[in-house]
Amino acid sequence: MSAEIIHFPTQPTRTARRLEWFAQQRSVLLAIWALYFGLRVGALFLDIAVPPEAQWHHEAALALAVGGGYFAAPGDPAIFTPIGWPMVLSLAYARFGASAVTLGLFNLANALAIGALTLVLGRRLFASEAAARISLLLLAISPRAITSVPLAGPGLFLTALVLTGCGLVIVRTSRWHLGSAGLVFALAALTEPASLLVPALLFVLDSLRAPFTWRRLGGVLGEGVLVLGIVLVATAPWTWPYLGRPEAFLARVPGPANLGEVLAQLGPAQLAWSALILAASASALVVALLQRRGRGWWTLPYAVLLGAALAPAPNLLAAALALLCLPAGGFTMWSWQRIAERRPKRPQ
Repeated sequence: MSAEIIHFPTQPTRTARRLEWFAQQRSVLLAIWALYFGLRVGALFLDIAVPPEAQWHHEAALALAVGGGYFAAPGDPAIFTPIGWPMVLSLAYARFGASAVTLGLFNLANALAIGALTLVLGRRLFASEAAARISLLLLAISPRAITSVPLAGPGLFLTALVLTGCGLVIVRTSRWHLGSAGLVFALAALTEPASLLVPALLFVLDSLRAPFTWRRLGGVLGEGVLVLGIVLVATAPWTWPYLGRPEAFLARVPGPANLGEVLAQLGPAQLAWSALILAASASALVVALLQRRGRGWWTLPYAVLLGAALAPAPNLLAAALALLCLPAGGFTMWSWQRIAERRPKRPQ
């Protein structure tokens, strides 16, 4: 007669319980938000050197707010300088006064919108509350995102627009979503012309998410034409002057050779954070490929990064890095799960 040892289910490991606590407790999410908000409020009291780009945007917005004309950025004709961010900032200055307080509060609102959209997209793309919270935590400690709050640069505003446009396309259920996405991407293009690549890449990605059928391709193509058509019509007053001066347009198109210059502008702290995010995102991509993960919206951050690589611009790169916090958070959560599943060997 022989006896067989039956192993009953065991309690989850301490690491697994910590992961569950991290994903479910509201206090954890509130603590992440407190860190996110607190660091950005604290930046308002720092003495940060104002870069020339931010100074020009502030002066252009101030001129528009008091009814003056729109003047050019240094070395660029006024008709070729995008008006998006100065125009929006001038509305805030005209309504609440041109002051550091107005600028700081407006940028704080953009930063909070970016954080909320990061949570929403993280839950949508990775179907994981833990991954979404880790993504927000990674974004919370971004040096560039923190130090941009008291400055008049367009980085935070553009990031909020890119995330909003991507979210509208992902959750679209009607033409209203597509129309809104077109207007959002139009404002993004008037803020940073290189962001015109984002909606185009977005619909290319959408066409590859599912098995090919002519009917589906036609539907995605029609939606893409609608969004890009709205973008082109809304930006026509700015793009029209280029038709007579194509050399001016080509001079404004950044090339891959500028990527090193863009990275050099980030500073050592932001470079270190960016290297961390890029390494985690690359690891997430390797894991997804090894697991043969199906095609889906989880590749969105990589598509936006491709756009930032094709047309390097510091503000578009900032938006791409914010989106890359999503796969970085997903990889961190995956690693946490693997550690939680490890158990000591049972005695024989």
